[in-house]
Amino acid sequence: MLYHYEVCRKCSEEYTVTSKKWCRPCQINYLKNNFTKWTSGNEEIDDFIQKKQLKIYWYANIIIEWIPYNQFIDIKKIEINGDNAVTIYSALWNNGSLHYDSNQEELTRKPNIKVVLKCLNNSQNIIDEFLIEDKICHENMHGISQNPDTKDYIIVLQDIYCEKCGEKYTNERIKWCKSCHINYFINEFKNWTSGNETIDDIILEMQLKINSFDDKIVEWIPYNQFMNIEEIRKVDDNTATIYSALWNNGPLHYNKYKKEWIRNPNLKVTLKCFRYSQDIFDKLFNKDKNYNIGISQNPDTKEYIIVQDKYCEKCGEKYTNKCIKWCKSCHINYFKNEFKNWTSGNETIDDIILEMQLKINSFNGEIVEWIPYNQFINIEEIGKVVDKTATIYSALWSNGSLYYNKSKKKWTRDPNIKVTLKCFNDSQNIIDELLNEAKSYNTCYGISQTPNTKEYIIILQNGISEDELCQTYHINYLKNNFTKWKSGNEKIDIFIQKTQLTDSICEWIPYNQFVNIKEIEKNDDLLTIHSAIWNDSPSYYNSIKEEMIRKSEKVTLITLSYLNKSQNTIDDFLNK
Repeated sequence: MLYHYEVCRKCSEEYTVTSKKWCRPCQINYLKNNFTKWTSGNEEIDDFIQKKQLKIYWYANIIIEWIPYNQFIDIKKIEINGDNAVTIYSALWNNGSLHYDSNQEELTRKPNIKVVLKCLNNSQNIIDEFLIEDKICHENMHGISQNPDTKDYIIVLQDIYCEKCGEKYTNERIKWCKSCHINYFINEFKNWTSGNETIDDIILEMQLKINSFDDKIVEWIPYNQFMNIEEIRKVDDNTATIYSALWNNGPLHYNKYKKEWIRNPNLKVTLKCFRYSQDIFDKLFNKDKNYNIGISQNPDTKEYIIVQDKYCEKCGEKYTNKCIKWCKSCHINYFKNEFKNWTSGNETIDDIILEMQLKINSFNGEIVEWIPYNQFINIEEIGKVVDKTATIYSALWSNGSLYYNKSKKKWTRDPNIKVTLKCFNDSQNIIDELLNEAKSYNTCYGISQTPNTKEYIIILQNGISEDELCQTYHINYLKNNFTKWKSGNEKIDIFIQKTQLTDSICEWIPYNQFVNIKEIEKNDDLLTIHSAIWNDSPSYYNSIKEEMIRKSEKVTLITLSYLNKSQNTIDDFLNK
């Protein structure tokens, strides 16, 4: 029996697509009944459209229609093919396309949608050829129309064809056409030159390899567009010098809203200036082409320059993270230089903290620090860990943790964050154990020390030691609960109690809680397996209520393993 929401309210059959309340047979019938309400005036075209409509199989399929020409407004010619066989227009379709509305459970229209009209000239005389042309692109087709003056048939397509050239958009979402932008760079080629034909050809070749609107555009950049030029270093073999600079005009990027190439001015770049590069330019350029945004030339020395935006402006090395321009080696140097500005007073701890800082691999990695105790306020004890070797506190860290600010390109602090302090008893005598534990945490902000007791503290993310505390409360609860149940056998009671004090919740379950007990198999004379229903459910420790509660299911399917005559061999039973 089907539920009401799974059944079509029109035909009482199961929905084809339940989530959208869409019934294919009902939609097919609707379209069939509508056949008499329209005609193209040509039997072959009518038959073609009707067959297409009856082939729908999904609620989101496009419904191909006969569309009267007078429903199109704002018609503009785009392009005519070389053989004059096809003319492309853009237009606005007044009524708009049919689509299925799951709320109303019927086909409705989206008015005033932009479409492309593909007009096949003289097609009134070649219907068969026209319909073959339609089959090529029917997956994007809204329907067929006809110019009332020329009688030429028109394929009405989704707005996924370029208004300039009539080709399908390379990126339909932002309506970006690769072939048009290749033509743009070909036309721009006459407006610039490096003065070196080989270089001009290499740059144009790279520009014409564009595949996406967000691809990098390599250009010839006049040297006078660079300002604030400062030397960073020379490369190891002394064949090049790296400079930082500000590129006045900035690189080209495609603005998907304006639909045009615009510039991002005042971009910080690195200039890799090669000695004798006139003779070996091809080799040098190809070596790092993935990081290049242009080529230039020093007008005085005539040395060629590769302009790059993926190299650190401080050290000239490749950025570790190119997207946000983050350089691992520079930040390692930052922490090395900062090392002289702090100390824990213990050389071993200082060395371990620095070692952990120098292992940084990402801009969003956690930075372990030595944190003076006076930076903590609102310190409150939460509890002790199970073995009582440490006490857990909550606190507010006034300075807060270090994080890398991507916008400002520097390390800043997130003040007044809530943290957990794990204070170790007698830890001044167990430095190695303390440091090993600090390393074991994924999120450890640092190490501190109480000024009075001299006990060391690991500073953790807020709530990170909840599991340890929950285990403490949990074990205490279970111990207090031992007196509330008995199996009738001391060895079994002790076994269950010991098990409960580990991670497992093992209980003594009265036999009368089992029903529908059925034998499944008998392995040997000692063991028989039964299935049963437990009229309750497993328990777990609820840290909010601070007590053991049972899962919401009140009936649980379980398996019972009977150890025959086990009442006489308790030790063997418990071992099993």
